[in-house]
Amino acid sequence: MDHKQIVFIASFPKSGNTWVRCFLDAYFLGSLDINDLLSTITDNLPSPFQVGDGTDITQENFEIQQLTRHMGLLRMVRQYLSTEQEIPFFVKTHNANLLINGCELIPDILTKAAIVIIRDPRDVLPSFSSHMGVDMDTGAEWMQNKYRMLRAQNTMMDFISSWKGHTRSWLDAPTHSVLWVKYEDMKERPVEIFSKMLKHAGVEPDEKKVEAALEMVKLDKLKSIEAREGFQEQSPKAGQFFGKKHDKITPRQKHSIEKHCGRLMKRLGYV
Repeated sequence: MDHKQIVFIASFPKSGNTWVRCFLDAYFLGSLDINDLLSTITDNLPSPFQVGDGTDITQENFEIQQLTRHMGLLRMVRQYLSTEQEIPFFVKTHNANLLINGCELIPDILTKAAIVIIRDPRDVLPSFSSHMGVDMDTGAEWMQNKYRMLRAQNTMMDFISSWKGHTRSWLDAPTHSVLWVKYEDMKERPVEIFSKMLKHAGVEPDEKKVEAALEMVKLDKLKSIEAREGFQEQSPKAGQFFGKKHDKITPRQKHSIEKHCGRLMKRLGYV
């Protein structure tokens, strides 16, 4: 049995991951319910990682949670294989591709491929700060903290590292088959870039279906759906998720991000 099944949809938070997940539903299912995305699952839902003794794994510390990570992901793979689905096994993650306390956050033995979405950190900062419910000075500090973890209510902790650490961990992955795409290119050349994602996952893209799916997930349409129906993944600290207007980054914050991330930003064509 081949357990290398997971196609990770990976990104630092607020980089376009949800947009990709909406597209995958629109493409494979021909429909979209932003509050019930079916083509992907996330790697921080607690149920696969419970140890069976009645304790709540989300209340354990990070080190204990990591002891359950490989077994939880294996359970997810086994469940996927048992359903004999034709859609690739897409798993959303905000985890960095790192070895933490001897544990691979992205285990090679279960990973078929990864699609990594990268966004200019100067544009990530306002959205990330709003999502986390902090001011942008604090957000910039968090984005530069290589030990940064995230923990939402009733979920497993994500080890995201810094923007630089997260991005490097995926760009320089020695073992996984990684396709990295820039959020900016997704907006400028959507048919080309989203088709590349499908190919990397082992799916031959149908151009008409790609175009139809992209029409369904235009950001203004997602914004309208959210206004009408709400969005359950929206942070209670942030308010609106899709298309929210944010405060502009200040010159000092811009300098801080560029000083910390400049070499990697240059490598990616951002400076």
